[in-house]
Amino acid sequence: MAALAYLFLPVSGLFAYLTGTTPRARLHGLQAVVLGLTWPVALYACTYVSAGATQACWIGGALVWLAFMVAAALGADPRIPFLGKGLARVARADPRSPA
Repeated sequence: MAALAYLFLPVSGLFAYLTGTTPRARLHGLQAVVLGLTWPVALYACTYVSAGATQACWIGGALVWLAFMVAAALGADPRIPFLGKGLARVARADPRSPA
């Protein structure tokens, strides 16, 4: 389930977060949502710089996306820098339980 969270950003990530039964699946779901929201914003910002910057941003985002998906499929748990610890804390809390 963790690797599938990255399949269709950010929709599959939200699905994995809300239906995941383990903190690992929910963590990767949250990371997929963050990646799925920040990548298009970065692409949009790069369009104001140059066509080359836009291409570099697209390639960089695709490599990060693939790296996270493959790592999750292989059982590793890479974390987004600066946000990983906070997202892991949120993932440990079950979103379906009443607060």
